[in-house]
Amino acid sequence: MTKKNFAGRTLAAILFLGSFAAAEKLPDLFPYNAYDGYNPGVRSAAMGGAGLCSVLDASAVYFNPAGLYGGTNMSLISFNVRQSPKELADQYDILGGRALTFLGFRGGGMAVAWQPLSNMISTGTASSALEVKVNKFTMSFSNNVGGGMNFGMNINYFSGYMGFTSSSSAKISDANGYGIDWGITYRAHPNITFAASLFNSPSSISWSGYDAHDLPVIRRTGAMVQLSRLLTVSSEMELRKYGKARGDGKKNIKIYHAGLEQSIGDIIFLRGGIFGEDLNDNNKTGYSAGIGWYQDRVNVDISWQKEYPPMSSHDEYLETFSFSVNSPF
Repeated sequence: MTKKNFAGRTLAAILFLGSFAAAEKLPDLFPYNAYDGYNPGVRSAAMGGAGLCSVLDASAVYFNPAGLYGGTNMSLISFNVRQSPKELADQYDILGGRALTFLGFRGGGMAVAWQPLSNMISTGTASSALEVKVNKFTMSFSNNVGGGMNFGMNINYFSGYMGFTSSSSAKISDANGYGIDWGITYRAHPNITFAASLFNSPSSISWSGYDAHDLPVIRRTGAMVQLSRLLTVSSEMELRKYGKARGDGKKNIKIYHAGLEQSIGDIIFLRGGIFGEDLNDNNKTGYSAGIGWYQDRVNVDISWQKEYPPMSSHDEYLETFSFSVNSPF
């Protein structure tokens, strides 16, 4: 080996190792839920967040891509209309007041979607502050694998921006990442459906200047029962495994969802639900309600949710009003 080649290889090795040495952990102010986003299925939100077995619109990509199978060409746009009171909304709204929560298109067992996941500012001691914005772009596929079983997959691309300032420095970082989601539905009976999904397995996201890390892994299981054409009952369990602990030290967070829907002439739908980490503890239980109007393939849904935010003082509820339109294209 010539001296020139040896020097070149040595320099390359130093630069390669230096790139790892220059990376560091994300700031402590980075929020644990920066990749969460809001539930874009307003019908589901009104039913306590139970949407794993739903096949009505493009929000299936948020719960279970297998639910896309057999659907017609439809577009979905969802909004958070209002959160109140303002003091709690300013503290806990992960989208920082942004109204649009989802835009998706489905058809032929496939879907494409865009969803903002976070738009937050966190402040700390010594004049430190962090601003983070994350968006997700999704392509989905689904197919029937035999009998009443459908399979689906999401391919997600994550992009983000982060600005961190302290008393002595300022740093701007961009993020790029990916995540793969899996889901199945099994129709055991014309009126009974079981479903399961696994999100962000595998996954990775890299912030420039920081160490790469995995996205939260989300596992859902549940069932839906239709009692004739008048009443639908859904129940689900969701387990979120975060890479960073919440303020109370929890990394693994289990959430229960249950809801029902009453049909009136297949045009008006009345909904209600319950959700939370412990449905026996009023401080960890939320409530929901809503209404839907379906006619001429246009679906309009409105939901209301009431809950104590996690790690709050439990002296005031946070209320969220959502709205969506699902229409042909």
